[in-house]
Amino acid sequence: MTLDIRPLDPYRADQETLDGYHLMRAAAWAADFPEDPPMTREAAVGRLRTPPVHEGPGRTWTGHLGGRLAGSARVSLPEAPNEGIAWVEVHVHPELRRRGFGTELLRSVLPAVLESGRGTVFGLPMKPDAAAASWVAGLGFDVTHSTVMQLLRTTEVPARGWEVPVPDGYRLVQWTGPTPEELVESYALARRAVNDAPQGRTSYRAPRWTADQIRTEDREVAEAGIEPWVAVAVEEATGQVAGMHVVHHYQHRPAHAFVQDTAVLAAHRGRGLGRAVKAGLMRQLLARRPDLELVFTTTAATNTHMIDINHALGYRTARTMNWVEIPTARLVERLAQPLDERSS
Repeated sequence: MTLDIRPLDPYRADQETLDGYHLMRAAAWAADFPEDPPMTREAAVGRLRTPPVHEGPGRTWTGHLGGRLAGSARVSLPEAPNEGIAWVEVHVHPELRRRGFGTELLRSVLPAVLESGRGTVFGLPMKPDAAAASWVAGLGFDVTHSTVMQLLRTTEVPARGWEVPVPDGYRLVQWTGPTPEELVESYALARRAVNDAPQGRTSYRAPRWTADQIRTEDREVAEAGIEPWVAVAVEEATGQVAGMHVVHHYQHRPAHAFVQDTAVLAAHRGRGLGRAVKAGLMRQLLARRPDLELVFTTTAATNTHMIDINHALGYRTARTMNWVEIPTARLVERLAQPLDERSS
C-alpha cells in the first residue's frame, strides 16, 4: 500500500485533519520520548502554526492510509547563515513503522528541497538508539553533532535555588519584548559568544548577531506570538552586556519554556555570570508564570561546563540527541533506489 500524500495548511485544515494529525504525533511522541509529558492537541497544532523562528519558513505534508492520517513530513528553510540547509522532519505513527512510509514521505518532499536549492538536508535530532537512527543511517545520513536535552522541573527546585548573586561589578537587567535600544549593540555581541560553544561537525551555524538581526528577531518573535524572556549581566564600568540568557514561551505550551541561548563573553568568563543570569531569569519567569512546570534546554554533549551549571540549578539530563545530515545530491541518489521494506 502507498500513502496518499497531501499538503497541509495548518490554518485552513479542517478539525478532522488536525485531530488525526494530533493522534499521530501524540502516539509517535509517546513512543519516542516516554520520559516527557504527553503531547496535547494544543501543542501539536501550535507547533505546526508557530515553529521556532530559527527554522525559517516551512511547508508540511501529511500521509493518509485508508482514511487514517499515518504520518507527516515538513521542510523548513532557515535563513542566513544557514541558507544552504533544508530541515526535513518526518513522523510516522508507531503502529505503521518499518513499512517504508517514512521513506515514501521523504521522497515526496524532496522536490521542495531541490526547488529551494539547498545543498544539505538536516534530519530531526534523534536518540542514538531510536528506530529512526538506523533508518537515516541506511539512507546515508551522517551523525555530525551530539547534544544532551536537560529538563528542569520547577516544583523540584526550592525558591532559594534561584537566589544566585550577581558578581561584583555587574548588574542584572531583564526584559520581555523588544531589546532595549541602549543595550542592543552589546547584546548582539554577547549573543555571538554562543559560537564559541562546541558544534561538532554540523553544518549548522548560530548567527553572527548584529543589532539589526536582533531587531529583526524581536519583530519575528512578536509576530509569531512567542513570548521572549531575557536576562543579561551588564558590566557596571562600561554599561556593556557581558553575558546573556534567552528563554522562549509559547502560547500552545503554557506550562513549558525553552532555552534559546546562554553565553558569556570570553573576557568575562569564570566569574559565575552564566549561573547568575540563568537563576535571575528563572526568578522573574516563575514570578510571572507561576504555572510553569518544565524548562527544556539543549547543550552540546561535550560542553561539560554548561551541563554542570545546569545540574547545579536543578536541571536533569533526560537524553542524548544526535544531529544528522546528508548532502542533498547524495540523498537524491539514495532515494532513487527501490524502496527498502525495512524503512521507517
